[in-house]
Amino acid sequence: MRALEDLMVRLRTFVTDEDDKVLLVVEVNDASSGLVVKSLDILDEELDDAVWLFVDDCTTPWEFVDRVAYRIYEKRELANAALAKENEPPWPPLPREASDRTMPHVARMRALMAYLRDLSPNLDEVKLVCALFPATIADPAGYRAFVVELMAHSFPLPWCHHMRIILRDDSARPALSDAADVLRGSARYTPDLTMEDMEKAVEEQAADENRSLDERMQALVTLAALDHAHKRFSDALEKYELAGSYYRATGKLALYALTLNGVGEVMARAEQPEAARQHFESALTPAVQRLAQKDDPARGDAVPVLLNITLNLGNLHLSQQRWVEAGNYYEGAKGIAQAMANAQVKMLCLENIGICHYMLGRHVEAVKAWEEGTVLARGMEADEPLRTLLSRQRDAYHQLNLFDRRDAVMAELRQVEARAPQGVS
Repeated sequence: MRALEDLMVRLRTFVTDEDDKVLLVVEVNDASSGLVVKSLDILDEELDDAVWLFVDDCTTPWEFVDRVAYRIYEKRELANAALAKENEPPWPPLPREASDRTMPHVARMRALMAYLRDLSPNLDEVKLVCALFPATIADPAGYRAFVVELMAHSFPLPWCHHMRIILRDDSARPALSDAADVLRGSARYTPDLTMEDMEKAVEEQAADENRSLDERMQALVTLAALDHAHKRFSDALEKYELAGSYYRATGKLALYALTLNGVGEVMARAEQPEAARQHFESALTPAVQRLAQKDDPARGDAVPVLLNITLNLGNLHLSQQRWVEAGNYYEGAKGIAQAMANAQVKMLCLENIGICHYMLGRHVEAVKAWEEGTVLARGMEADEPLRTLLSRQRDAYHQLNLFDRRDAVMAELRQVEARAPQGVS
């Protein structure tokens, strides 16, 4: 486990000792990024400094920043509910620049980070540690442009004073390999981590009797997901069922729903669709029950679980060509995604809603769904989903004999394809 110890030392040193550096770029692949996230969680427990960690997928920088804004808003709501019970003053509202979705995403990100820094009672003693560590980076070129603009600063009044910023780079498709040359006050670190390191670390956490049962069960769920990824289906089911029994007995409804959903995903991948459907539908009950606990401000932990369950049911019915059922679940998922400000999932739902309408012969309704998704994709500058949605509209307009609209879509498609990196079609 030497690699994990070295990782912790490097992160700790950057935060506490390196006064000449404001940015650390950590290069890892998708599989090993979880180890860095776990290490940052441990660091958060160790240090007095305020550690904020953001791990949503970076499909586009615009959406990633929007997700960061949502996470901070969500945390503020929970904190203020707890503070109100203690008659303590609330966190201040987010500044306009941070909450305005029409603002440039770099300006929003800076405003959000400044807001987090200003929560500190004593900047001379407590630094803001902000880790932007997306689980996946879909567009390395867009991510690079975002980071370079975000990290531009000058002395003597840099916008990022009293901050330590940790950024992920994807070792499979590096975007920031020259970070030390183009980003002021930066360092780069590539930990020597493997999938075996990750699995070993989680196994040790699950077996560590000095840890709380909650921590050990969280580790068990992670191991179940790893078993699922490696097609060790029986091992995955055993772990999910054990964790699920614990969460059901302790009344942790969102996590119980998560384990039922995990069993459903294993069954679906093992080509047992009926068993998968039953577990997905069973998972809906505790997730909805958790959301109904209005006296608990933390009930929002069920929202992402409910979104995942609903998407899984939509995908399952779509694969079985049950267009009505699939469309209904995608409509539900679209509403949840909109409430979560998850534009990427909303676009996916709109595309699939259109497919369901189209296969039912409702071509006009299909086009409306795809047009709504197209407007969203244009606003996000998300060319991949835009290309797919435009292609579907092109075919539908041709079927409906709307040739002027078809030709307009084809012209826009050519513009999108011209923007694509070489080798992408």
